Parts: sequence; structure tokens; C-alpha cells
Amino acid sequence: MRFRLATEHDLPTCRTLLHPGFRASPAVRDQMVRLWTELLASGPGTFGVIEDPARPHPDAIEAFGFSVFVTDRFAEAICGRPRPYLAALIYEDMLGGRSPVLSQRAIRDANASDGLNLAVLHFGLRDPDMTKERTQRALQAGIAAFYFFHGGYHLKVLLQEVYGQQQAEYVCAGGGRVFADFNGGAGAEVPAGIPPEHRPFLFVQRREWLTRAAVSPLSSLFHTPRPQLGFSAAEQHVLIRALLNESDVEIAAALGVPLDAVKKTWRRTYERMATAIPYLLDRAEVANHRGREKRRHLLEYLRHHLEELRPYSEAETQDL
Repeated sequence: MRFRLATEHDLPTCRTLLHPGFRASPAVRDQMVRLWTELLASGPGTFGVIEDPARPHPDAIEAFGFSVFVTDRFAEAICGRPRPYLAALIYEDMLGGRSPVLSQRAIRDANASDGLNLAVLHFGLRDPDMTKERTQRALQAGIAAFYFFHGGYHLKVLLQEVYGQQQAEYVCAGGGRVFADFNGGAGAEVPAGIPPEHRPFLFVQRREWLTRAAVSPLSSLFHTPRPQLGFSAAEQHVLIRALLNESDVEIAAALGVPLDAVKKTWRRTYERMATAIPYLLDRAEVANHRGREKRRHLLEYLRHHLEELRPYSEAETQDL
């Protein structure tokens, strides 16, 4: 199994992988792919797919995950009065012209100051039975994808909803904390008589609950170092896709730019790296090789310093 960034062509298939416990109004259901398309185009969230490369598209997609950054007001409202069907609440606000989803500029500003509120909208599986071997392999790839796509951000709150005891136990095993258990009883905002495997659980994690030295891998998401290199947004887009093993030709096609523009971006990143962290690219074995060896050293560094790939600087970004 491998993960990659989703494209617009993936969205109809991803819609079929929504967990059956997810509930939303007919209006939201009808507009969901359109809302996803808008969010994908504007770039304020992360939409990734897990796929089996041995299968043809779209049957190759085994799972998908989608997350967005939301306003302080929305996050605190959910924490103050937990309500089920987190994603549906966000979609309803979007359709009503009250979107709580942060813009790219707001993400950059919050990431450089007090931090961000991350809302995981969905993690859908082709087969939600987590005892199946194929589903377990998709989950393993999903964990790697989650930390790749969210590592390096400066988080302060993480919101996630899952369905059924099986999924809840899985998230707990990874360090999650149940914040609300919506059991469909008196006063609950879920339909009575829903199947146990569709029962929603809200998980919340806050920065102040995790110390820097916490054993939980979640701690790394809440205690992130400042970036040193100051890559532009355009440079970050190229580097993220390179870390996903895309070729320069594939990167150029995905970003809609000439191949020469991608090559020019690589030259700028090497120059930036040589200035900020000269020891990395000044080693003799690197200096005597061409760009391929420089690229290998740069990408290896970035795998362990994902903060370099997140919006942070107030400076103007360069275009490709």
C-alpha cells in the first residue's frame, strides 16, 4: 500500500468509501463532492488516498483521509458542547456561508503564532472491518500518511470522529483520547437505535495535555520546531511531491507548470540549503556529485524536518 495526494478524479470513489456511520443532511450529501473539489482547489486542507498499486484506478483506492484547519471559535464550540457528526457540521456551515475552514493565509499566520486546530473530517476504508488483513495494511499506510501530511504543523487542538467500538479502540491504542461518546440515549443528538458499529465517538487532543517528552507520537504534532530554511510555497509544493516519489515530469504535470520551472525550483532549494545548513550539501561526497545526490540528501533531511514544508513565513512567496 502507498499514499499520495488526492486528485479531483479520486473524489467520486472516495465518496463511496465514507463510513456508513457518517450521517449528514440530503443537502450536504448532494453537495459533498463539490465542497471537496472547492477545498482541494483552494488548498486549505489535506486530502490523501491510500492505494494498492497492483490494482487499476479507481479500484486501487483502499482508503482516503481528509482534514482541514478550523477557526478557534469552531474548535472551542465543539469542545464546549460536543456534538456528533463533526464533518457534517462543518459542511453545513460552509453551505450556509459561515465556513469555519481557515484560508491558506490564516493557516500560515496561525502556524507561525499560537497554533492550529486540526479537524479530521473523514478516514474512509474500502472494508471497515479492521480485523481483515487487507484493511490492516491500509491502516498502516494511513498512519504513515497522517504523520506525513500533518507532521511539522504547530497544532494546539486535534478533533477527530470515528464510528463504532472497534475504531474507537484503534484510535485509543494510538494515543487518542475519547472526549464524547454519543450513544443515542436521551438528550443525544444521534438517532435512537443506530447499530453499535455506527456509534460516533469524538476524540480530542490538546497541546497542554502532551508534554514535549511525551512517549505518544502525537506529541510531535503539538511541539514543532521553527523552520530554518524559509522555503516559498511553490518550493514546498515541489518538495512534498518529491517526497511522495513523484518524478519531475509528474510534479510539473500535477502543478500545471513547465518542466523547466520545476528544475529551476530545485536549483533554488539547493542554494537555500547551502546557505542555511551548509554542512549538509558541502560534504565531499555530495560536492562531487550532480543534482541527484544533492536531492537525495535534501529529501532525507526533510523527511525528518517536515516543519520546513509547512506555511510559516510572512514573506512573499515565489511562483514557479
